[in-house]
Amino acid sequence: MEEKIVYDFDTAISRSGTNAEKYEARQRFFGKADVEPFWVADMDLPSPEFLVDALHARIVHPMFGYTEQYADVFESIQWWMQHEHQAAVEFKQLSLSPSVVTSISMAIQAFSEPGDTVALLSPVYGPFYSCTKLNHRKVADCPLRVEQGKFEIDFLTLEQQLARPEVKLLLFCNPQNPGGRAWSFQCLELVVEMCAKHGVILFSDEIHCDIVFPPHRHHSVLNIPAADDMAVVAHSIGKTFNTSGLQSSFTIIKNAELRSRFRTAQERSHAGDINLLGKVALEHALSPKGAEYKKQLVAYIHENTRQVCERLQQIDGLLVMPPEATFLVWSDFRAFGDWQTVFRKLIQEANVALSGGTFFGPAGEGWFRINCAHPRALLLPAVERIAASF
Repeated sequence: MEEKIVYDFDTAISRSGTNAEKYEARQRFFGKADVEPFWVADMDLPSPEFLVDALHARIVHPMFGYTEQYADVFESIQWWMQHEHQAAVEFKQLSLSPSVVTSISMAIQAFSEPGDTVALLSPVYGPFYSCTKLNHRKVADCPLRVEQGKFEIDFLTLEQQLARPEVKLLLFCNPQNPGGRAWSFQCLELVVEMCAKHGVILFSDEIHCDIVFPPHRHHSVLNIPAADDMAVVAHSIGKTFNTSGLQSSFTIIKNAELRSRFRTAQERSHAGDINLLGKVALEHALSPKGAEYKKQLVAYIHENTRQVCERLQQIDGLLVMPPEATFLVWSDFRAFGDWQTVFRKLIQEANVALSGGTFFGPAGEGWFRINCAHPRALLLPAVERIAASF
């Protein structure tokens, strides 16, 4: 029997010299090159050694030319979706993509026309907005409600927006970023029902679906039969295995007509493939070894978010949203002044760089997101400095 590997997430590993965005862009975004970065949503936790070894083995070969979309990649995706998410996926339903954001742009181009409207539930990951506007579509913003410390969908407002004939597409974040909500099956069924009723295509961004904390679980749109003819599901190994720089993503579209339209948009932009190391990463990460790594990673991050929320909740006036999923904690700092004042205080007094809420749309103003996928020896002292400052 193979000995179980125990992963070390406590040892801090320097990213100096790797051109990591969350470090190299500090001066540009925060005006201070040495502020501690807890903003960009990638982990300061290492990818598993078996994955590094697989990439190294490929790099040893001195030729890096064009590569086929070979079967092992798709078989690994199929295994992962079945084993980890109980979703049966056919080979023909899979399309590779450089990133989920690329897939969002492709879906906007495939399923709407310039001047049409795209609906979204805010606050939400910034490219939901930017991709829509850069593609000359309008935004129908449906703000989420905060009830009992977590996000809830305002279904009355959502249906009103979906009923508008110019709304062609709903961009949906499942699990939700930045709030960490793992949407229930019943909630998803209602979203699907409304989209089907009004002829709106549903794009489900499920990039964070592997990082969900018990007793919660991820429910994929793939497991809702009514979504088969109107849904696009996007996923990536970027969050789970800290490989965003490898640009290895994929979409799953069950309906043949939608799949054809989506792939035509990909072909038009030459965005229907990924680089060879991305393929190697997909093939090896989505495996039994990857499932064990994920299990240990989720346990570590769950404890991180628990400790961070517990400490931040001790600050009078600060509303903290404990996540059910993701490695992100969303907090309301509006009691401490306008967002610019809080932004400066976080940087100058706490020496902490967080993602500001305006990136997630107007509904996020005054909120800040902290990335908890860091070794505790770095994360918890930063949280203490936030507490001391506020």
